[in-house]
Amino acid sequence: MLDDEKCLCGSGRLYSMCCKPFSGQGIENYKKEIDSKNYIKAYYVAVAMLSDYLEDVRKHTNRILKDNPVIGRFVLHKDVNALSELADRIFHCIPKGNTDNWGERFEFIKGLVDAEDWKNECEYYQLLYYELNNDKGKFSEQIEDIVKNTKVDVHTDQRMLELLRSVILPSGQLTELLKLDDILIEKTDSSLMKLKYKFDKAIQLALVSDNTSAKKIADEVMAELEKEDLYTEDEVYSQDVIAMMYEMYHNFDPDVKWLEKALHVREKMNIKKFTEAGKVKYYSDIAYTYWKMGNYEVAEQDFCTSLEYAKTAFAQIYLLDCLVEQKKIKNLKEYLESVEFEDMGADSIDFLIIVGNAAIQLNDNDSIELIKRYIKETNIEVPYYKFYLKELELELEKKSGKIMRLLNKLSPLRKYLILQPQLNGIGINVEKILEDLKK
Repeated sequence: MLDDEKCLCGSGRLYSMCCKPFSGQGIENYKKEIDSKNYIKAYYVAVAMLSDYLEDVRKHTNRILKDNPVIGRFVLHKDVNALSELADRIFHCIPKGNTDNWGERFEFIKGLVDAEDWKNECEYYQLLYYELNNDKGKFSEQIEDIVKNTKVDVHTDQRMLELLRSVILPSGQLTELLKLDDILIEKTDSSLMKLKYKFDKAIQLALVSDNTSAKKIADEVMAELEKEDLYTEDEVYSQDVIAMMYEMYHNFDPDVKWLEKALHVREKMNIKKFTEAGKVKYYSDIAYTYWKMGNYEVAEQDFCTSLEYAKTAFAQIYLLDCLVEQKKIKNLKEYLESVEFEDMGADSIDFLIIVGNAAIQLNDNDSIELIKRYIKETNIEVPYYKFYLKELELELEKKSGKIMRLLNKLSPLRKYLILQPQLNGIGINVEKILEDLKK
């Protein structure tokens, strides 16, 4: 690439002022910076790796597709996979506050190859970028086309549908969510994933209080799950999906055996395969199941193990409840004042309910007043969550102690809805990227 040429990463800057200083560095350099937590340097190395590869794509791919379509299709498949891997590395370490517009950059990159697969891959990362930056308007046309007609000429691979589903999920648009689940059920070849998407439908119906329909679908899923061997080559992921469905089914049939089945599946996982992020989730999931069983002592131990690997809001929140239930917490207000509530995001709902319960049990009026202020500051759009926050506010006013019933109803559903089930740290996936970037 010439120094005075616009860089192929799509920044609009000259190559000499953009990716050239980092050109030629490979995956070893990238991993070294990641391991050293030099995420800004890792980001620029990753972008330069993309530019280096795009130079080869520009030179060869279109020509080969035109001159020898058979070989061209093979080369295109390799290029699309490489683009995905390179983009994942970039998205994994985008520095906080970075202003590079990857929606626009991928619009430029999209034009480098005249092939639908390439354009679809670029479109996927454009939409992922917009989702990460809360630019929901960019999704509206795509979602409308998909939910109206499964045959329209839009990019509808499984990753895209999952991404679109995650975007409209908080809006509470039940009809659109159910249609997307039906499309996912139709498109997937995996028996296990068909059951997972059916279970998603049951959850959505339960959220709008259509309990009869929800229970019917959930029962069908459990019947299939109990009679089939649904483990796949990706056994760890399969185990996580199955364990999550057993655990969630406990909300439809409150028999402790479903929680025991979930624990049994998780205990068979080979944690030696897990990255640090995978271990964080593994111990938090086991702890959460014990928490649902009311075994707060064991849950406390597993939450503490999870926190040894990384500090997560989820583990800290539920660890607090374990300590409250065991009467080990004394100064709740001090704990509350140490929490950066405005940064908790999706975990803020669980946090408010957990600390609300703690304040009621401890009869801590100062903390109750602080929690009530937090509730007023919480901007929740989904009617379901608004209802439970209002109920929490009333419980705080009455200090009646009924709040644990509310918590048991809400928290398992909310946990499932934030892109669960998913095993973080096992491979590169959308959920992992979303979680890392939102941190």
